[in-house]
Amino acid sequence: MIDEIRRRLDQVEEESREKDNKLNRRENTISTLTSIDRKARANVEQEVARIKKEKQELKQEKAKQERRVKAVTAEERHNLNREFEKRTRQHEESHKTRMQELEDEFAQKRDKNERRATALEAEKERLSTVVKELKKTIEVQADELEKIKEQYDVLNRAKDSFKKDKLARERELEILKKEFALNAEPPAYFMQRFAKIYSEIEGISLKYFHDIEGKDLEEIHKELAAADPCFRSVPIDDSDDSRDLRTAHSQRIISNALCEDIWKPLRSELTLLYPELNSFLGKISDELDKSSYGGRTAGVWTALTMRALQSLQANSMISQVSESPHPVGSAQAESVIAKVFSVLSPLVGSPQTESLRMDLLTLVNLAVDVWNNAQAGGLKITVSPSLDRARREEWRSQQFDPPSLSSGSDKTDLELVSRTHPRVFTLFPRVVAWGIADPGSHDRGLPGSWPLESDLTYIHPGVRLPEWSSLVVRGKNEQEERKEYLIKALENAKKELHSTRRGHGRRESRGSSISLPLSPSE
Repeated sequence: MIDEIRRRLDQVEEESREKDNKLNRRENTISTLTSIDRKARANVEQEVARIKKEKQELKQEKAKQERRVKAVTAEERHNLNREFEKRTRQHEESHKTRMQELEDEFAQKRDKNERRATALEAEKERLSTVVKELKKTIEVQADELEKIKEQYDVLNRAKDSFKKDKLARERELEILKKEFALNAEPPAYFMQRFAKIYSEIEGISLKYFHDIEGKDLEEIHKELAAADPCFRSVPIDDSDDSRDLRTAHSQRIISNALCEDIWKPLRSELTLLYPELNSFLGKISDELDKSSYGGRTAGVWTALTMRALQSLQANSMISQVSESPHPVGSAQAESVIAKVFSVLSPLVGSPQTESLRMDLLTLVNLAVDVWNNAQAGGLKITVSPSLDRARREEWRSQQFDPPSLSSGSDKTDLELVSRTHPRVFTLFPRVVAWGIADPGSHDRGLPGSWPLESDLTYIHPGVRLPEWSSLVVRGKNEQEERKEYLIKALENAKKELHSTRRGHGRRESRGSSISLPLSPSE
């Protein structure tokens, strides 16, 4: 408690000291201000005295200036009166002169206006006449305008009717263009597709017919030769030449089946089943091609016919699939597969049969798609096994008939060709295309004429293996040697059999005189 009181006492003393200091400062301020006030009052009194003195001086100066101003004002007023009188006289003189000038000018303008009024009266009469004539012209033109308006209304109605007819014709033309349009696939597309087909054929022939193991080779050769005589000169063994020849002839057989059942003009499921229909449609196409310029009529007709045949084929396939519980292949696919199996089945084992069938089906579908596009397009494409023997470098097989490095081999080949006229095996046909002319293009020849050579495009040069090639010649020689060997072996076997029979007869004659029989070894 005492500490608190002390603390309060200290605090009160501190506050008392601060208040004393503040009072001292205020007293100092008051004394300072009082001293300043006394000095200011003395200064103000001095200033008031000075101002009173200056005010008195100013009053005196003002009186002096007023007297001076009155004198100057009187003098100036006198001068101004004289100047005013002078200028008044001058103004009156100039006014009289100007009035005379204006009267003269007014008289001139009055005469001029009278003359102008007379001219305007005459112009008014003339314009009145012109206005009357213009009114008559306007009335005539109004009648003509009414007639023109009626004609315009008629023309507008005719124009609207023409626009409607034009739009209807344009829509009809667009529909006809769509209905009669040709596919616009370029030659490069068909080059790529036919090259892919040949690549697939090469893959199938290498996969299924290149190797042969664990089979009766002689029996296979007999079956192949019976189905296709070209195999008579082909050895069937494990040699490289035999493998290459089997592969080449497999390509030939597959390509030939595609050419017969797919790559023919207007070929489809129905025309394959009904050859007479195919022949009839072909004659129609030929006649149209002869009578049209550029072959466009025949091309459009072929495209529309193929579209109809494919539609009928699709409906037939749908009905067959709905009636059959198992998947049904197309007639074209079944025909191609049957032709390939009828010749090459001896080379295929049972485990590979189904796989080969599926690969051939894929190949046939690809060939059919390409051919359908070809027959419905703006290019006329033909597939032909024919060739030009002089252009061998274009169609020779680089795999089975590579160019020889020796310069004398070509001469020997030509001598052989001229002497024996051997065959040339077509491993893949030649595919040629030429464009169908547009209706607006210029005619380039007579109806039915052959296209110019510059119009031709070689889609695929074809692949062929001549009978005089080294591979075929070696195969023939090997087969002939084998035949000679078999003939000699057969003759030797006959001789041995004959000698064995003769020796057995002599032993029987000797044994008849002996009581105990002898063994064959003895």
